[in-house]
Amino acid sequence: MKKYQISLGEKKIIKDQGLLQFEEIKKQIQILPELEQLIPPLLPDELLQLEQNILHEGCREALLVWQTTEESVAPKTKGTATIYVLIDGHNRYSICSKHGIDFKIHLVDFKSLYDVRKYMIDNQLGRRNLTPEQISYLRGMKYLTEKKEKGKYERLDHKGQNVPYGNEVVESTSILASEDHKGQNVPYGNEALSTSEKLGKRYNVSGKTIKRDAEFASGLEKLEPALKSEILAGKTKVNKTLIQQIGKSEVQTRPIATIEEIDEMTKVPSIVKKTVAKSLKETPREALILRLAELTKELQQTGNTAICDEIIRCASKIKKTLP
Repeated sequence: MKKYQISLGEKKIIKDQGLLQFEEIKKQIQILPELEQLIPPLLPDELLQLEQNILHEGCREALLVWQTTEESVAPKTKGTATIYVLIDGHNRYSICSKHGIDFKIHLVDFKSLYDVRKYMIDNQLGRRNLTPEQISYLRGMKYLTEKKEKGKYERLDHKGQNVPYGNEVVESTSILASEDHKGQNVPYGNEALSTSEKLGKRYNVSGKTIKRDAEFASGLEKLEPALKSEILAGKTKVNKTLIQQIGKSEVQTRPIATIEEIDEMTKVPSIVKKTVAKSLKETPREALILRLAELTKELQQTGNTAICDEIIRCASKIKKTLP
């Protein structure tokens, strides 16, 4: 109980839990996939050790459950029925359910799903046994979550038709491509920090690192849950840069399920390489400039950094043609 009181801060655990029908509530616990995916999977040895501990000692630590309504997790349903969503203790819940072991719960009240996500990410970042990849993923998800929420409020505040002609507000459609607007009314020298800068300061890294974390997290979110879990658990090794490239790419129709698909999606097609090589040797300056524009556009669309070498060679070739 004390652990949760400290980690929840101002969030108060519901006081009258002794009067609640806990056994009935336990049967109604729901797991939201979008929240469960915020829990970095344990390494195989860690999961086995946790299972052995629970089998021998029981589940000593209570699970944290959000008491809320259907509308809070699915606004379109407009449902008012009370539901109970698991927000901490997913591994313990799975093990207890598997072996029929009893467990305790603490009910807690959050205002929104956004607040729950923030708490879960911060709570996970407080763990000591996270891998560098898991830390990067959680920091990236923190950035994406805060940018998404900030964008929602900016859209709500946008007056649209009442804005005088010439002062229209242009909204960005990409969380990763945009950064916080500094605001013209902020005194010089006191500019507000961007989201990436604020998070970088909090976690003692640079704002650029936070943005790379966001690309990594965005890329992992485009994978099948099983593959994502294997990568975060260390079961499957993959170059982090490739995941970041996928995170920056806007071209994707379905979740990626295999390492082979990752490699295929992030490599430069051989036909492109042949065309580039030919253009560098045989085309005139005008064609080189056109090819450079094509390569730059492809880099922006796919985020494939393997194209950079070709861009450099093309630019060098153009430079040699200058008088």
